Amino acid sequence: MNMHPDLGYFDEGLDLIEPKLYRAAQRPFGRAEALPPAAFRSKIFADLEDEKVWTRNWICIGTQQEIPNAGDLLPFTIGHHGIHVERTKDGGLIGRFNKAQHGGCRSVPAQCQTGIKTKCSFTSCGYSRDRVAIDSSETGEGSQMGGQYLGDRPERLLPVKVDSLGPFIFVNLDPESKPLRAHFKGLAKPLGRAFDGDLRLVAQERREYDCNWKLAGRAFLENLALPFSDGQSTKPAKPASADKPAHTVQIHGLTTPQQKSARLCWLFPNLLLVLMPDHVLGVILQPTATTMTLERISLFVDESASDVDELTSSWMDTLDQCAAHGVARQQEFNAATKPPRKENCASGYDFQKFLVACILAEHDYYWSVPLFAQPGR
Repeated sequence: MNMHPDLGYFDEGLDLIEPKLYRAAQRPFGRAEALPPAAFRSKIFADLEDEKVWTRNWICIGTQQEIPNAGDLLPFTIGHHGIHVERTKDGGLIGRFNKAQHGGCRSVPAQCQTGIKTKCSFTSCGYSRDRVAIDSSETGEGSQMGGQYLGDRPERLLPVKVDSLGPFIFVNLDPESKPLRAHFKGLAKPLGRAFDGDLRLVAQERREYDCNWKLAGRAFLENLALPFSDGQSTKPAKPASADKPAHTVQIHGLTTPQQKSARLCWLFPNLLLVLMPDHVLGVILQPTATTMTLERISLFVDESASDVDELTSSWMDTLDQCAAHGVARQQEFNAATKPPRKENCASGYDFQKFLVACILAEHDYYWSVPLFAQPGR
């Protein structure tokens, strides 16, 4: 049957799945309002995103280079669900829900119900912070990591759809979702550079910022001032002419003849890309609290790139400066008591349309419990 979970999603006097709440956000660009402040500060809205966004879309969780050998595991918490992707003996990928979803607890402790990912020795838990990729030597029989993630019979764990585009690994928790390439249909040509297998990974970092993940993504496309450009990096963008799970902006101000291929992109919901003539920067967004976002940053270069250390340092400084705009906007929403202002950013508008469509979509629910505990599994 078609229904939402029994208790619904209510906060700040709002029914967060009421279509009327989003009518102003769905107006044409230039007249549309931003989402209500609750969308950026409410734990209940974050729970709604877990149900409607994170468990219903293709989510980027990392790169191929992080798990090069058979048996290596890449853990990632999607909403409240702990999953991992394992490199198989034939070089392929297999995704599963973690064995210890609640760590060593019989139920979710109070300190883990605040919406903030906790620091816990059970990193497999859907309420704790993720650790880095796990080497196959750490998951052997009787090991702590093996017990948390794989258990004794990993073939019995609930499977997760997994696929990749170039170096980037994607998963989807919805067993009825369309294939990855069908989901991003039409984007292969403009984003071909990002999925080039000849690029070399030269740097990876994780940085955390005090803003909602949606604001971090918006600031990336609206406020990013590219290093090595002559000032204005992007021209004012227009919303996409069709409903696509992405927003792209062509980069200007470069002296190279390959400027036409340089662009910024937000692959909804959580992969940000900078495509440059000699390198690609990827930023994976992961909420660690309602108003905190972890950015998993990867820098890829081709053989023509020079002074990789300077390039890496420049990009990290640039991302810090960009995120400061998201933090400032978060502070505005935290203090907001007035109706939302106009959404005048094209990337923010396109993402807003995507998010509202996810929230208002109806799904078949068989039991109002987390996906990994559905009957028959």
